[in-house]
Amino acid sequence: MRYPVRPGRYGNQLITTWGLSKLAGGAQSLPVFFMKPTSIITLVAATLAGIGTAFWLYANEARKPWPKPTPPPPASPVFTPSKEHAPSPEEIERAAHSHYQQLELAIERSLVAKDPQQRETAFTFLLPELLQVEPQRVVALVAKQEPGEVRDLLRDEVARVWIQANERAATDWMKSLGEAERNSAANTAVAVIASRDPAGAIELADELGVGRDDGSLEHLVQLWAIEDPEAALRWIETQPEGQRTEQLRARIKLAHQQSSAARK
Repeated sequence: MRYPVRPGRYGNQLITTWGLSKLAGGAQSLPVFFMKPTSIITLVAATLAGIGTAFWLYANEARKPWPKPTPPPPASPVFTPSKEHAPSPEEIERAAHSHYQQLELAIERSLVAKDPQQRETAFTFLLPELLQVEPQRVVALVAKQEPGEVRDLLRDEVARVWIQANERAATDWMKSLGEAERNSAANTAVAVIASRDPAGAIELADELGVGRDDGSLEHLVQLWAIEDPEAALRWIETQPEGQRTEQLRARIKLAHQQSSAARK
């Protein structure tokens, strides 16, 4: 493509722009176009005038409110009846009774099987459910077991689970047991409560009459004083004066002395 030239002193000269030539990647010659200053000012003014006019028209345009949402249509009166049978209250009760009976049988089978894994499954999942919905069935299950290892295992496990779910009901049940069984179940329940509430465990032990004669309650207080001496001291100060309180206070002091000696 040829570009316009103009005569010069040294012959025909081609006007080039070397900066644009370099950007083009070679020594090609590009023409230079000139625009008058008045033309540029006119173009800018026209553009600004157009933008201003557009904003003015938009600002003075009447705003139309958004339409309000329409209410939902009414429910259709047409429906398809279900072919599934809706159980009656009597049928639901019979099904629940059958389920609870199956839970009881599964627990009893785990005791007879003497399989540790089967027993663990029954005590972890089945026994808590049955205690929640029909605790009297569990009480009857314990009562009908013959004296021996199976009865002792089930009784203490019931005490361990029930005391966490319903302390008042579990305590009343343990009070109804014979002395030997009550002491065994109570010691199990006290140990469970002591892990989260030592003061409550001491009250439970006193209510069930365990822990004072064999020194287990004093040992519990000593462990409590080692783990949380301030809480143990606050609790002992609220107890009535007497020989029992002094025995527990002595254990708290002993725990404090042992802790002080270990820090030295």
